[in-house]
Amino acid sequence: MSITHRLGAGQAALPVDRDDPSAGLSARKPPLLAAKSLRAMPLTRRYQSCWLTPEGAVQTSTRLAPATPLFEEAFSALARGSVLMTEDGPVAIEDLQPGQSVLTAEGRAERVCWIGSMVIYPGAETGRDLEEQVSLTRITAEAFGAGRPALDLVLGPRARLCLRDPRLRRVSGLEAAYVPARAFLDGISVIEVTPSAPVTVYHVVLEQHGSLRVAGLEVEAFHPGEGVERMIDPRMLSLFEAQFPQFASLAAFGPPAHPRLTRFEVESLWD
Repeated sequence: MSITHRLGAGQAALPVDRDDPSAGLSARKPPLLAAKSLRAMPLTRRYQSCWLTPEGAVQTSTRLAPATPLFEEAFSALARGSVLMTEDGPVAIEDLQPGQSVLTAEGRAERVCWIGSMVIYPGAETGRDLEEQVSLTRITAEAFGAGRPALDLVLGPRARLCLRDPRLRRVSGLEAAYVPARAFLDGISVIEVTPSAPVTVYHVVLEQHGSLRVAGLEVEAFHPGEGVERMIDPRMLSLFEAQFPQFASLAAFGPPAHPRLTRFEVESLWD
């Protein structure tokens, strides 16, 4: 038998079976499920891309995509004001355009085919991983030797430096490797900085992967990493590939110029 509860103003009648212990719960489940669904939805961020078409034209787009390390790494290596060496001389990252050629640490001139940017907002309530990404890395002048860097340099949260060190060769046999800039934090000459105002950060894709010459340091140009397409689901892969309209697939990035080491692998070199 079903009965109808007494209703308050504006409420709709719901039949309830008093012999069923779960009666009436169905009315409360949809809001709870909806709330859980909202909490499960990933945070999104606005990403801006500027790329070179096959015809040589420059196009731009702005897309919303998940605010996850996979996406943010492609847009957050160089802070506004970073100066790159190009065939035309020093150029600030915010003035660099697809089609210009930059000078790489590998001794080549490589054409820029894509530039991405995003804005870091301070004080955002995010998860632990995203909080780590909000911090920038300030490398003070000559922290790594004369002219390295020539002036203070602020790098984005996902920047990697090209390490060339005798200890690297002795331990791993590698002549060079890309390591997170954060691996060099010492609180004195390499400092973690939390921005107090919005900061625009950038990354660059070259026609052939290499190391950007930035203020006397070698910063890795963006590369998604080998085999990344096998590590993410097809829907996320499609969203990620859409950020790079100049390429038909991630395979077009080609091989990386040097292997990568984790922060922990780098720290083991100094032990």
